[in-house]
Amino acid sequence: MVLSPQMRVYLRLLHLPIMDLRQAVEDALEENPILEEVSRTTEPESAEIPAPAPTKDATDEAEETLPDDWAVKDPLTFTNAPSDLSRRRHEDTRKIKDFQETLITQPESLFDYLEWQMHFLELKASQKKIAEEIIGNIDLEGFLKATLEEISAATNVEVPVVEEVLRKIQSLDPPGIGARDLREALLIQLERKGPEATLAREIVREHLDLLAKKDWKTLAKIFNASEPEIKKAAALIARLDPNPGRSFYSENAIAVTPDATVSIKDGTEDGLEIEVHHDFIPELRINPQYRRMMREKGLDEKTKQFLTARLASGMDFLKAINLRGSTLRAITDEIVRAQPLFFTRGFSHLRPLRLKDIAERVNLHESTISRAIHGKYLKTPQGTIPYKSFFSQKVGTENDEGESQKSILERIRALVEKEDPHKPLSDLAIAKKLKEEGVTLARRTVAKYRDILKILPTHLRKQR
Repeated sequence: MVLSPQMRVYLRLLHLPIMDLRQAVEDALEENPILEEVSRTTEPESAEIPAPAPTKDATDEAEETLPDDWAVKDPLTFTNAPSDLSRRRHEDTRKIKDFQETLITQPESLFDYLEWQMHFLELKASQKKIAEEIIGNIDLEGFLKATLEEISAATNVEVPVVEEVLRKIQSLDPPGIGARDLREALLIQLERKGPEATLAREIVREHLDLLAKKDWKTLAKIFNASEPEIKKAAALIARLDPNPGRSFYSENAIAVTPDATVSIKDGTEDGLEIEVHHDFIPELRINPQYRRMMREKGLDEKTKQFLTARLASGMDFLKAINLRGSTLRAITDEIVRAQPLFFTRGFSHLRPLRLKDIAERVNLHESTISRAIHGKYLKTPQGTIPYKSFFSQKVGTENDEGESQKSILERIRALVEKEDPHKPLSDLAIAKKLKEEGVTLARRTVAKYRDILKILPTHLRKQR
């Protein structure tokens, strides 16, 4: 299927978070003289905040006042475009308030840092392709997620050649990068410690399980060393980073600009209202001076063609912004309808929800929904969270209604937080407690969810 130029503009703007959209609008103002910014003189009603839309002066009037031969061909049309689905009718007017509006500078990514360091390695042209493939398969925590065989097949070289390049990548910073598992990540870091880390390397290489159990006596017997020496080696290992790429992402709360806000209506306990923010986005229109110029007789053909092209692209841009706003509002409205208990009670009340469900309700394609929520945040009574957090797989329950995977993860987290540290819950015990609440999970599924939550197994959580 070939996309029309108008659809391409719409999909590009739909993908952008609010602050990136602002930059796109500023770029459009700079590149297209037909467009100009309209200063806002009145504050929109909070109950019915419209998406950034071209005014009548911006589109309709331009089309009405231009001669027939200036008509813009192929106007922006999308079948089944969502309309404003908000059902709120709020009389009061107030300013949009109390939401974070600072966007931090985009930090250097792990991929960018590794790619920059790669230029300092002595690599042949054929090896650079392999190195790029390896770096592209390193996750945010710094681990290589593809096997050597997979990289070999992708680059059409032998496995030993791939392994040779991997060793060079593993020599880069941060220490431990490119490891295939925890043991290798620790060993790479210990190699840089020199002779003082000899015992620590042997412990990690052969008996990482005993180290996890803090079985100092057994380790001392195996390595013919004293317990203080074993503990000293263990302390050295404890100072290593189990996630080498962690320094490139922050687990702290960062300031973001939410694209919309869902709040509890004043005077109610569970009434919800939606605001789609666009105050950061300049309101645009077609410049009236250029409209007058277009009506002038005797305008030379070259100027006429230039203005016609700019008018067409300008109107496409205005309509695409308008449609982006209505699409985001439609999606937000359906999320609120699907997850009402989350906004008033929290994550443990998230219901199963798929992109497909929202796509069917707003009559759009799944890929469009995915593009619309990419990188966007929603401010809620539970905090400012990504749109993608509302989507979760369905897990079967005894009442056949199903429950979202994320709500079950939250239940497991809560059970572990409340457990007796001297008698921590086993995976089987957690499964039994969940069953009492109507959620049936196998022990191995609980173990998998516990790993997702980065919760240690029972014997490592136990306080002796």
